[in-house]
Amino acid sequence: MRFHRARAGAAILVGLLALVATPDVRAEPPVLLRVAPTGANAGGKDRFADLPQALARVAALRRQGETRPVVVELEPGTHRVAAAVRIGPEHAGAGAALTLRGAPDGTSRLVGSVPLPQVPLPAPLQARLPEAARAAVRAYRLPESLRREPAFREPRRLRDAAPRITEIFDRRGALRPAQWPNSGYAATGKAEPGARPLFTLKDGPSRLPDPKVETELWAEGFWRWDWLEETIPLAGVEARGRRFELATMPYEGILPGARVRLVHLLGELDEPGEWWRDRDSGLLLAWPAADAPELEAGLAETLILAEDARNLRIERLRFERARGDLIVVRGGADVEIRSSELAWAAGRAAVFEGVTGGGVSASTIHDIGAAGIRLVGGDRATLRRGDLFVRDCRFTRFARLTRTQNAAVDLDGVGAEVSGNLFTDAIGYAVYLRGNDHVFRRNEVARLIYGLSDTGAIYAGRDFTARGSVIEDNYIHDIRPAPGMEVKGVYLDDMASGFTIRRNLFVGVQRPVFIGGGNDNSVTRNVFVSSSPAILLDSRGLTWMKPSLTEADSEFRAAFAAVPLDSEPWRMRYPRLAEALSDEPGVARNNQILDNLVIDGETLELYEKADPGRQILLFNTRLEGPAPEPGDLGALARFAADRGVPLGLDPATLRRDGLPESPFTPAPR
Repeated sequence: MRFHRARAGAAILVGLLALVATPDVRAEPPVLLRVAPTGANAGGKDRFADLPQALARVAALRRQGETRPVVVELEPGTHRVAAAVRIGPEHAGAGAALTLRGAPDGTSRLVGSVPLPQVPLPAPLQARLPEAARAAVRAYRLPESLRREPAFREPRRLRDAAPRITEIFDRRGALRPAQWPNSGYAATGKAEPGARPLFTLKDGPSRLPDPKVETELWAEGFWRWDWLEETIPLAGVEARGRRFELATMPYEGILPGARVRLVHLLGELDEPGEWWRDRDSGLLLAWPAADAPELEAGLAETLILAEDARNLRIERLRFERARGDLIVVRGGADVEIRSSELAWAAGRAAVFEGVTGGGVSASTIHDIGAAGIRLVGGDRATLRRGDLFVRDCRFTRFARLTRTQNAAVDLDGVGAEVSGNLFTDAIGYAVYLRGNDHVFRRNEVARLIYGLSDTGAIYAGRDFTARGSVIEDNYIHDIRPAPGMEVKGVYLDDMASGFTIRRNLFVGVQRPVFIGGGNDNSVTRNVFVSSSPAILLDSRGLTWMKPSLTEADSEFRAAFAAVPLDSEPWRMRYPRLAEALSDEPGVARNNQILDNLVIDGETLELYEKADPGRQILLFNTRLEGPAPEPGDLGALARFAADRGVPLGLDPATLRRDGLPESPFTPAPR
């Protein structure tokens, strides 16, 4: 007892001495710099007229040895930039954190557009307008840089993911170039002979454009495939035959009956919300909304460019109106965009390339022209993880300009995480998975890819080496096609292999899981409701895709050549992959389809020489319908319980539509 008392007394004495000897180590407050909105007088100490001036002050502080965190706060209001604002290691580096933030209520806007002054409408241009538009159309003076450009946009072909496009805005959002037809598409006529990219329209515009006068004509459409829309300049218009000639041939040609529309025609400026640019005069002709005559033009290519920055936080800001990507992060580490809103980019909302650690969280991404967020991190050669992420975000109306082959989240590299997000109401995918060891978890995916065909809400494919990714605990529903088309929920296209798909709930999905010729995929413990057949599997490597397995210049073989399969990291992670090309590469095999529950549908469909004997098919359960009402997840749980079948997942935890519409709305996430 005396021993314990002595030890306790010594401990108390040591504690008292420590209190006396230890200095106050409370963290010093950060350095706070403020940025006035555009047009306001800066004035005062540490208050700057624009963001570049504030960042110049940050760099000066760092050179003077300042190591405290720095906060640059954009005051409420609109902050305009004409070019990308660069943030580098001289602003945010190791041991020198930087936070760029706005007002808590979200009223701080960083925009890349400029107001357009209204000018008189020249009579010759007015006379060329449709008669009904002449009294409503207004003329605006474009900035000189936009006037000089030979085209207001770049073409969009097969692999052009995010072309630069100039947009015109009112206070509600983007207007569109005058087009025919005003909604939807027209159909091409019969195939034109010869090698020239010619087409006719079954029901063309009443007034054909004159390319000698209108020198910036475009056509966009699904020229051959309903999974690819291309936008191509018109090279000519033949009035006699009412034929149109493209500047270049679309991918794999023009199909009769293809969906097509003509874009940027002065004679079709015939309803509110449309515009046309006259390059010669530098004027923009627009039919504005009656209550929103003030227009702006996108000018900045990018708003924020972070290069090799570290310890950077961007929060509580609205980013809008770039002709390219809103935010680009290249290199560096620990860069996060959070509690922000990213909207109205012609390109992407945010791009992270070559970054270690970081991403986007608790933000809203909407009305984006191409993909929402692109994450490329880690090193595929060594399978080193990049640890990039997208968490607790709301995505809607992405891929609004470049409508095909663009996702809300585009993943490449190694080891990214996409979790807790809501993806809804857009024509694009939720996620495009390339690279290795990604996780797509606890997301809600709904009402995507309508109007496309042969595509999927969750997409991967064309790379036999892109393995190790997991798709789990997601709620995927209401993925249905337009008439005459077909869509998938999870689409493992063109030999995609080594994916794990588990504990997902599919409700009202036309083709929930499609394995397009791959192997070593695991589909386990999923629930399929009114989604039939639940799983489709083909062996396309034995049929139409067989030549790609042997052709040296094929995309399939190029994927093998791109990674060091014989290196130690790859041998350890994928021991059989180096010999895959010599071991029945075209056979779909070793796909594990286990312990799935199918309600009101069929379980499995095999075709294109797929052999059930080469797969593992066990313990799958099928229940007859009718299924509960879509969206009533409580009724679904009761339906299964009444039949003595456990769902294996908790439907109440799957919904993500409780995420707030805006990151500035007080709501639990």
